[in-house]
Formats: sequence, C-alpha cells, structure tokens
Amino acid sequence: MASGEFSNSAGIALSPREMEIIELVADGLTNQEIAERLTISKRTVDNHVSNMFTKTASKNRVALLNWAMDHGKICRDGFNCCSLPDCDSDSDSF
Repeated sequence: MASGEFSNSAGIALSPREMEIIELVADGLTNQEIAERLTISKRTVDNHVSNMFTKTASKNRVALLNWAMDHGKICRDGFNCCSLPDCDSDSDSF
C-alpha cells in the first residue's frame, strides 16, 4: 500500500484525495461542486468516484456512502464515529 492510503480489513485502499472526495460526496456535493471546491476538473472527480466505485464494488453514490460508513471511513450523525482514527473516546455522543 502506498504512503498516505487508507485501507480496511478487506484490503481496500483509498487515497487521501479519494477520502477527501468521499467526504464531500457525503456532504451532498455534486461532482461539479466537488471539482470547484478542490479546484480540479469535473472529469478528475468523475474518475476518482468511478475508481472508488470499482474498489468498493459500489454501483452508485448511495452504495459508496454505505460502504464508507460500514468501514468507518465517514461519520454521519454520531454513527461510526468511534471507529475513525481521530476519535476521542472520552466524548461519546450517543
């Protein structure tokens, strides 16, 4: 695995840029909005999202976000927050 990649127990590695994009997808941004936010082309975002679909065997954005939550890549409304690397165990929000 290359430096800076994030993987799970299944060995699926997401790059730091893919992690950044998946968080923006989770925030509800379109690929065009993500491109503008990151100052990259929409085509580049399209490629990153497509690569994440392939890596995670997801068929769409909802499935990708479900995969990310299931594998502790994103935290939404208090779910899966303690499986994230920077979780503070003293501040449970449940």
